[in-house]
Formats: sequence, structure tokens, C-alpha cells
Amino acid sequence: MRHPLAALTAGILLAATSALQAVDNTRPALTREVAPARPALIEKVVRAPRTVTGPLAIGVETDVYCSGYLGEMSEVFPGAIVSAEKEKNQTFFMLGDIVYLDIGERDGLAAGMEFTIVRPQQAVNKWGSVTDVVGRVYQTPGRLRVICAQERSAIAEISYSCMDVQVGDSIMPFEPIPVPLVRRTQIMTMCDTPNGKVIGHIVETRLGETPVGTDSLVYLDLGEADGLNPGDFLTVYRASGRAEGVRTILGEASILTTRRRTSVAIITLMADTMGVGDSVEIK
Repeated sequence: MRHPLAALTAGILLAATSALQAVDNTRPALTREVAPARPALIEKVVRAPRTVTGPLAIGVETDVYCSGYLGEMSEVFPGAIVSAEKEKNQTFFMLGDIVYLDIGERDGLAAGMEFTIVRPQQAVNKWGSVTDVVGRVYQTPGRLRVICAQERSAIAEISYSCMDVQVGDSIMPFEPIPVPLVRRTQIMTMCDTPNGKVIGHIVETRLGETPVGTDSLVYLDLGEADGLNPGDFLTVYRASGRAEGVRTILGEASILTTRRRTSVAIITLMADTMGVGDSVEIK
């Protein structure tokens, strides 16, 4: 016969074991699917790559091909547009239109050759002078590609259009122009003194608009002979009329294209409106 005390002890142990099993059954099982994964040690030291700012384009393709230029007073071109396929029905021509040229195979033309369309415009005086001339503005309305050539004439298609093309516009061989890539420089402030570098002026704007601001195209009386290259930056300023030596900083311009004594620039930063007559200083 089992002793009563021993029986009581066994009963208590059995009840406690059952209770513990019941509690364990109410807990969710910690499986590999639901258990939080401990991150690998290497993840604690991995950092995002540092952003590197590279050269930036100061314009787009249309800025360099549609800006025109400030050239010599009387430039000579190899040919011109003398007629067009739809001349009786159209006065102006655009992308895809067919035009006829006054030069052909005897002048070296062949199918596939490309030409820039050029239109002479107004003469531009030197800043502060009514007699001395800087040069003449030449618009570049577009580009054409020769379809076929005869001995003394050629048929061409307008392949790139900036503005209306007209019968009578001249043509010159097309030369690819890259959009300058630049790194921004420190902006001049009103307290910075002149750096002693070459100073010039805005002598004309692309379409005669005034005043001009950011993204406007302007013509300068500085060029390759003054050490300018595409991508160079210039400070645009206006001298104070009464405070000696004080300059009002109007913004910045960057060079798109250059010729010997002139250049085309795009306004990249505007603190105040600017226009013909305002000064530029090479940075």
C-alpha cells in the first residue's frame, strides 16, 4: 500500500507539470520564419556611396546651334537657298521642307553633306561708340542635308530647324559644336575687388530683347584673342555711377561659342536684370 504523503507529493508534481505544458502551448513557436534575423556585422559598417558632382552642361543643343554669332561685317558664303519645292504656296520653310541650292557637283557637293543655314542681320557698334563696329549678327535658322546634287544645283532637306528658313538665306559647311561641360566656380560678391583680368561688354542680345536674365543668349566683344574658351565663366556687373570703385553684381555668364574677337554666352545666374552695355569680367 502507497504511503498517503508520497501519493500527495506525486499528485502535486503531476499538476505542476500539466500547468507548465499548458502555458507553453499558448506561446507562439519561435521558428526561422518569424524569428527576427540578426543583421550581419558587416551591415553595420556599410555606408552609402558619397555623391560626386561632375561637370554639368551649361546649355542644350539648341543653345549652341540656334544662337547665331557675331561675325565680320561682310562674310562670304559658298552658296545660298534660291528656291524651294513649295515656294508658290509658302514664304517660310521649316523642318522637313525641300529647298534648292545654287551650288552643285562642280562645287564639291554630294548627297549626305550637311550645311548650316545663315542669315546676315544688323551691324553692332562697340560699346560707347557710334562709329566703330564690332561686327555683324548672323542668325542660324537651321541646318540642311543634301539629298542629291546636279552639276550646278542641289536639292536639300531642312534637317534641323531653329526658326523660319527663307529663300535667299546663305549656307556654310556644318561643323558639330559640343555643349560645354563646366564645373561651377565661386560666385563673386559686391565686396570682391576686380581680379585684373580682361573686361568686356554685352554688345547685343540674340533677338534684340532687353533686359535679359537666366538662360538668355548674349553677344560679347571678347573672344579667342582675349583668352576666352567655351565653358569659361564671366561675372556680369554694372559700375556705380556715383560711388567710385563700387560694382553692382548682376549675375554670371558662361561662354557657349567663340570667334576671334567675339563670343556667344548664356546667362547662367541672375541677381538682377542685365542688358546691352553691362560689363563682363573673366573669372
